[in-house]
Amino acid sequence: MTSSAPSSIPDRLSDFTDRWPPMLVKEMRQGLRAKWFVMPFLFLHLLAFGMVALEYLIVLHTGSGGAASLGLGWLAGGHPGLFWMMIYIVVAGIMPLRVMESLREEALRGNTELLLLGGMSRWQIVRGKWLVQGALTLLALLSLVPYMLVRYFLGGVELWQNLLTCLSVSAAAMGMAGTVLGVSGYPGLGIKFVLICYSGVCLLLATMATEGAINTAGGVVQGSQLLVCVYVFCYALVLHLLFAITGMQLGRAHLKIYLLPFEIPPTRTVVILTIFMPFILIAGAFATCGFGAILVLALMVYIMCVYDRPVKTTLSSGAPMPGYPRF
Repeated sequence: MTSSAPSSIPDRLSDFTDRWPPMLVKEMRQGLRAKWFVMPFLFLHLLAFGMVALEYLIVLHTGSGGAASLGLGWLAGGHPGLFWMMIYIVVAGIMPLRVMESLREEALRGNTELLLLGGMSRWQIVRGKWLVQGALTLLALLSLVPYMLVRYFLGGVELWQNLLTCLSVSAAAMGMAGTVLGVSGYPGLGIKFVLICYSGVCLLLATMATEGAINTAGGVVQGSQLLVCVYVFCYALVLHLLFAITGMQLGRAHLKIYLLPFEIPPTRTVVILTIFMPFILIAGAFATCGFGAILVLALMVYIMCVYDRPVKTTLSSGAPMPGYPRF
């Protein structure tokens, strides 16, 4: 077996390794050049620079106490502050829109059939797109580290609060990315708008819960109160994960429609689950007096993970059928 000629270091650094999944590499190459990533990325840095400069001027002229007395504590020294609010809007609200037409474009170009016939499953396709959006979100947040350090050294900003808020932003962005990816298979904008707004309101409430838990934990002295804050924070994070998985299941359902149009559309079931999911969680929380709410949420996550499991197609001997696409 002959080995190919060794490539130069710049060539190896400019390409992805062969160990990465092919869907991940494909989406990463497209995502890094997409306008829906580049333009929000630049806009994010302009906003971050402007917010840090504004906070610095407020603290410089009034101090953090003076800013609070003027009603500007949410700008300087408060949490989350205008800095994190702008990051939420761009990272969790605008950047996930990059995958708005992702599945629809794959189907119209005929790439879906090629990917499935090449041995990839529906899960691998939607999961690859979702993970790439998560990687782009992480890249955007890591690029904001210099601004976070400047805010920390200016004073009035707790390091642990910023770390937890960064985790909350990531969870909100991944939840919204899963939702947008799921509705990307619809041709019309009407149902996309309705589902994104509905899921967005639910994710916004979960984000408010995480920020409320972070703020409350900063002033508590009792262990029981801190435990409640941790419980609420973890519950909200898992809720983001649930909406992300539900969105990916809706994306898998769209891929099944493109391949098997004669079957009953499985998208209706996923949409119904998405609409009634908050009511199911609320009913479960009331039934368990709040103590088992996170168990009900974990059960919903498990149900959505195993929903629409692919049927294993085998030969009469029991061996898997070669070359058959794994739906």
